[in-house]
Amino acid sequence: MITVRKMCLEDIDGVMEVDRDCFSIPWSRESFMMELESSLSTYVVAVDNDGVLGYGGFYMVLDQVEITNIAVMGKVRGKGIGKSILEALIKLALIGGGKVVNLDVRASNEAAKALYYSYGFKLVGMRRGYYQKPDEDALLLTLSLEEGF
Repeated sequence: MITVRKMCLEDIDGVMEVDRDCFSIPWSRESFMMELESSLSTYVVAVDNDGVLGYGGFYMVLDQVEITNIAVMGKVRGKGIGKSILEALIKLALIGGGKVVNLDVRASNEAAKALYYSYGFKLVGMRRGYYQKPDEDALLLTLSLEEGF
């Protein structure tokens, strides 16, 4: 059974494994440590008996939420784990008083875009050349939590 819960220090090794599996430029241990220690950041992990399968996080300033990452191990994609992580993040944002959620997604990431659009995210802009390895544009998506979730 897969559970989504708040990330703790003991999860960092598993989260770093997911990060290396998903991203060409993974975050450092120090980056994850700083995020966990920040009062502005909230991170969750999706776990089962084998360990961390995915993670996601955001930071919130006032009522503005910025999702930093949602990542799921390649071997378990397509099982609704990303959806569960996104739902957990949105619920935590609502609890924290968030009113708007923003995120960037690679223009070519069709699976992620489909997930975000299914939750009501709207395309509001593009950041040219935002991603590296490979170089790619980012789509800027936003979701108004005031319109209901």
